[in-house]
Amino acid sequence: MKGDPMVEQERRMMHRLLRLFRLERDGRLERWPIGFVFALITRRRQYIEELMSLDAERRRRGAATDGSLDDAARALAREIGDTLQPAETRAERLRSDVKALRGEGTNSGVKGFSSGRVLGRG
Repeated sequence: MKGDPMVEQERRMMHRLLRLFRLERDGRLERWPIGFVFALITRRRQYIEELMSLDAERRRRGAATDGSLDDAARALAREIGDTLQPAETRAERLRSDVKALRGEGTNSGVKGFSSGRVLGRG
């Protein structure tokens, strides 16, 4: 027998999550329609909830993990960590773009306050 099927299911779920996080980190989601991106984010949330449920059930049963599950958990943790910085950078870039579109941001001395009204011409 190969091992506990629940451990194998948990390992497969970790690999699915890893692939979804990698799509985001690699920037491939930026070229996709926003509706599709939101669907992937929803799927990722569902996978995380399912993974947590599987983990809780495995622990409740007292089933032991194996090396492949531990390796998958480490790889997933690394991928999540590697995804965080590009996601924060993208969020900051989007925040800056929105502020610029609203006329907010640093006052250059040519325009007044956040209204963007021109005070003088040079």
